Amino acid sequence: MRGMAMIVGQHTVIRTAERDDARFLRAAYLGSALRASLLDVRKEPVQPTREELEELLGSKETARGLFYAVEDLEGRVCGFCGLRGVNQESLFAEVFFLFLSPEMEAGAGGEEAVQFVLGQAFNRLHLAKVTILVLDGETGLGALLARAGFACEGAQRQAVNARGVWHDVQTWTCFREAAEAPDNHTGGCHALQD
Repeated sequence: MRGMAMIVGQHTVIRTAERDDARFLRAAYLGSALRASLLDVRKEPVQPTREELEELLGSKETARGLFYAVEDLEGRVCGFCGLRGVNQESLFAEVFFLFLSPEMEAGAGGEEAVQFVLGQAFNRLHLAKVTILVLDGETGLGALLARAGFACEGAQRQAVNARGVWHDVQTWTCFREAAEAPDNHTGGCHALQD
């Protein structure tokens, strides 16, 4: 593993992402499912090259331990997670979760990855809150976030146009207190009414 940080859980191995993971990340960009974590800062879909992704995975943010690969116990990469835009002064960061299969998102492996990232945010970096954007079609991710103590703060209607279809973008937030007691949380985004 070439000196990377690695956490072995009951369902996953979470380790610092490296340049060799670019092929798995590229597969997510080329997949048929549109995901908010793969949009650029203008909320537009992008198609980076493998070389661009290798550069990203070799970047300073990755080296600081904020971009992780999630493997199953057999060593297959099944997703990515991490933090970006960490603002220590405001005690805030954006988190992202990108699972390569719906089973990972719906199961204990996805929950383990979310708990790991929340631990990094709240225990290692001492942040007060984290947020994540979720597209209206990412219902499995929304359910996973709700189970982990995130609350949907609202949605921007038709904020993303991809492949000729408009999508709503939901903003989910988790405060330190909610992450410590996720069973007390029941909130989620509901279907928007016209």
